[in-house]
Amino acid sequence: MEPRRRDLPVGFRFRPTNYEISTYFLKKKALGQPITNRIVPEECHDIFSRHPRDLPGYPEEDHYYYFCRKRKDQVSTTNSQNVWTPIREATDVLDRRNNNALVGIKLRFTLVEHEQEEDNWFLDEISLPETIAETDWVFCHIFLKIKPEFVDLPILESESEEEEEE
Repeated sequence: MEPRRRDLPVGFRFRPTNYEISTYFLKKKALGQPITNRIVPEECHDIFSRHPRDLPGYPEEDHYYYFCRKRKDQVSTTNSQNVWTPIREATDVLDRRNNNALVGIKLRFTLVEHEQEEDNWFLDEISLPETIAETDWVFCHIFLKIKPEFVDLPILESESEEEEEE
């Protein structure tokens, strides 16, 4: 299914926490339960073969959320110029209200582009532990982190420093 952009009312944004993704969205999807939320992420089974520029809403959007099926060949795109690469070990998503029970597993990827762009794209893939549900459904959150620009500013001495020198 082709992903599409969904608009929210002015002043609202869709930014669920990893806990909410695991316990609400992904668990309900895996168990076939209805999701009664204003925003329900679309399914996109080829998310690892898409560049974020090709997603609906680009360049206005910098966060995307999709349900996907876990695949073994997730780390490359169809364009040989770009590769999604895991950048850290999987981390646990814990339920702090329930004795730190494991509710999800998060793996982070970054988009390595051969055309060096100024943008850093990341993908968080959240899956359920087998203790909750045996499923190949995962929840993908793609987001942009813009590299900060560093500007050399002149150093101004304050009046008190000038008085101390005299």
